Amino acid sequence: MIEPIEKQNVADTVYYKMLNMIIEGEWKQGAMIPSENELREAFSVSRDTVRQAVHRLSALGILRSRQGKGTYVKKIDTSFYMNLLVPAVFLSKDDGISILEFMKAIQVESVRMACQRAGDQEIAVLEEYLQKMKSASNSDYDSFFDYDMGYHCYLVKLSGNSLFNKSMEIIGEVLHVYLRDIVAVHGSDKSIQQHEDCFLALKARNTEKAAGIMVEHYDMLLERLTKWLALDETDRNQLIEERLHPKKSSAS
Repeated sequence: MIEPIEKQNVADTVYYKMLNMIIEGEWKQGAMIPSENELREAFSVSRDTVRQAVHRLSALGILRSRQGKGTYVKKIDTSFYMNLLVPAVFLSKDDGISILEFMKAIQVESVRMACQRAGDQEIAVLEEYLQKMKSASNSDYDSFFDYDMGYHCYLVKLSGNSLFNKSMEIIGEVLHVYLRDIVAVHGSDKSIQQHEDCFLALKARNTEKAAGIMVEHYDMLLERLTKWLALDETDRNQLIEERLHPKKSSAS
């Protein structure tokens, strides 16, 4: 079925026009873009509309304003193109499965690359995250998840791939929304064991074993997330309550 196309508002139109001018090189990196008044006249829009577009591009790290000196195009590198993914990720944040599958692909390849590229001292740092995960596992799930993400972010850093690094920065906060409650419901014992087994395989430079453990870990998370998203909010809250306050739930 063909559905009507939604009309794009003026601010979106100006934003995309400005973005295309940067991508196509009409506005070079390091160059100052036209003033608000010049843009307002060129696009035949209000000053507020221009400001919205500039603020949006600045929030993505594409433009930078200097007080009293104007607005400039920042240096265009790999992070520039990865920043363009930010709106897409946050627009599709209800699709946690797709985000987690994306992260799985990055993590599996990262552990393979880390086995080949990372030094022994760099790998040893990964154990520090592992120990912090263990210390927080039974008391503070928010801290556990932070250390868990630290483990995975550092693992990606060991891959030496800047695009993988940028991707982790973008999706890390989105994943927190989905996975924190799942960790609280299922506990962290199995997850910690998988992280430890992966670390030991990485330390031994056993590429296939390390990658296989990472696949197993994310397959477990995907299975749990699929079941979690199928529940309604009432059932989710009840599971969390039963996990965090078992005595209270059993007494009732």
